[in-house]
Amino acid sequence: MKRGMTALATVGFVLAVPPAFAQEGNAERGQRLFNQQCRACHTLEQGGASTTGPNLHGVFGRKAGTLAGYEFSDAMKNSGIVWDEATLVEYNRDPKAKVPDTKMVYPGLKQPGQLADLIAYLKQATQ
Repeated sequence: MKRGMTALATVGFVLAVPPAFAQEGNAERGQRLFNQQCRACHTLEQGGASTTGPNLHGVFGRKAGTLAGYEFSDAMKNSGIVWDEATLVEYNRDPKAKVPDTKMVYPGLKQPGQLADLIAYLKQATQ
């Protein structure tokens, strides 16, 4: 009986962990992914330009829609999001589902491993 309860607790824990966090992200792979899919619209350097999309330096802990010098959609400004790992995963998985009427046209990154890699890279590169 005890073994069955341990197995059940383990399954419950695994199911409670969001898919993108079930594995450790690889920042090197995340950098390649960022360069392939994100760099055309976003910069990461402190004081870097906001181009098609906002500069992402310091994004962790920042309230969505508040970076000076970038014109965000009203939907983003009113979203109430404060960017952290979980909100960045949700948003990058499906931007239009997380913030309807966002200006971001990216369709989203569906692979949990790639999301984990991207977040691992952003955690390093946006500090």
